[in-house]
Amino acid sequence: MRTVKLAVSLTLPLLTQACGGPPPESSSALATRAAALTTATSRGCTFSLSHELRMMPRPTYYPLITRQASASCPWPGASLELGETHDPPKLSIAANDLGVAVSYTDRYSPSGSAGVHLRVLHVAPDTLTVVRGTELISVENYRASTIYSGELSLRTDATGTALRVQGEKSGSFSYPGGADDGRYYTATYPHFFTSTEAATIVSSDTAPEEHWADTGSLTRARAGHTATLLNATGDVLLVSGDSAEIHNPYTHVTRSAGTPIIQHAQHTATALASGQVLVAGGASGTMKRSSSELYDPATDAWSYAAEMHTPRALHTATLLDSGQVLVVGGESTQTETDSAELYDPDTNTWNNVAPLPSPRSRHTATLLYSGKVLVTGGQSPSSSALQDARLYDPATNAWTPAGTLSLGRAGHLAVQLYSGKVFILGGGLDQVDVYDPYSLTPWTQGPELAQGGSATSATHLYSGEVLVTHATGQASLYDPSTDAWRSAGNLSAPRLGHTATLLHTGQVLVTGGATAGVPSTTVQTYTH
Repeated sequence: MRTVKLAVSLTLPLLTQACGGPPPESSSALATRAAALTTATSRGCTFSLSHELRMMPRPTYYPLITRQASASCPWPGASLELGETHDPPKLSIAANDLGVAVSYTDRYSPSGSAGVHLRVLHVAPDTLTVVRGTELISVENYRASTIYSGELSLRTDATGTALRVQGEKSGSFSYPGGADDGRYYTATYPHFFTSTEAATIVSSDTAPEEHWADTGSLTRARAGHTATLLNATGDVLLVSGDSAEIHNPYTHVTRSAGTPIIQHAQHTATALASGQVLVAGGASGTMKRSSSELYDPATDAWSYAAEMHTPRALHTATLLDSGQVLVVGGESTQTETDSAELYDPDTNTWNNVAPLPSPRSRHTATLLYSGKVLVTGGQSPSSSALQDARLYDPATNAWTPAGTLSLGRAGHLAVQLYSGKVFILGGGLDQVDVYDPYSLTPWTQGPELAQGGSATSATHLYSGEVLVTHATGQASLYDPSTDAWRSAGNLSAPRLGHTATLLHTGQVLVTGGATAGVPSTTVQTYTH
């Protein structure tokens, strides 16, 4: 999965240059620097995994783990070089307070005659030293073959913490005999951080199934809340009513996040570049709010932000490339509003921008690669579901038509693919509309999603696939390579109003939701 993320980070500067943007970094800079592919958190510190290319005497790649300095980390920033390999390594990281687990693919012969192994390391978070190093080696015709990937995840139960490694390989782990010749493998290290037990390996000719696991519980039952990933730590902030909490998806522990100044429902929560979270608008009973506030994870404190010009709930909030937040539409004091505003975190001010051509609530707003914002559908003041789509251009402060959906939608979902296309689904419909910003005929029909009318969340995974969770408790996965949907297993129960958050690990955290009208404290994690 992380290889896709790397490709995006390296090609975007080239695309920008081709479109007349600022010049990219030199080719040597692009070749010698790789962005952090994964992050994990241990003992209040964030660890990132990346690799560096050095050209002498021959191209060699050096995986690096970096501990980032922060207010929550008791140790200074530092980096550790983990080894060297003669191919770009596939990297993965997982952590909890016991330690940090790292894997990378290793071709240690330039000629490739030694094959590609997978190195699995236990790194101490305080000293940043390797406590334990082991490797997986597959064999074919008495020679080492290739392990293509090794995705890490931790499984904690009453007996301890096991490390699971899943990936793809050629050859066999048990040559000769062919008992382990499957293309895909799962290796499990019991008690990884506290023992040196060897891995138990299972191989299969089919890809591993999706895995749903119960991973803790919230401090308060919630439905219709917001869930915001805190990029510095990988924790998730949940806000609803008069309370907020932080869930740590690595330790599966949830704690209070102080008390918001304002009661929140039907609000938005947006992670800012500063690390703070802007919580804006919402409803208290029938009253719509213009107030907003900021949560600062560094101090675990809430503070007032400037008030919006227009009270609103069931609106959208979109973080723009400029770092400002565009708030659009929503239900206002009397009915739906066409108002749009920009929040500037540098000045803590709201500024009115060009209004929507028509008022709406329960719409979607998606930031495109161009920097424009696509707004689709929504509910009109007459309670009808709208079909139209609009584009807002922050550079010109203007709205332009963007065609129409196949049917009116409100309370639906929008998710952008790596291709730049935007999938519109849900809102009571099984049909899927696809917007292509690069096509002269931008709207087409996508593959119909069974039970799509109950879609509650849509999450774009690092792999490029899209995970959809349904209020019915079902989950579905869209694969762009086949342009088709398939089952992705099931939640533990039907849940209305739950949230889904893509974690730094590539897993998806699903929190809360109501079953039979009763809000839940359930936390589940999806691993693909």
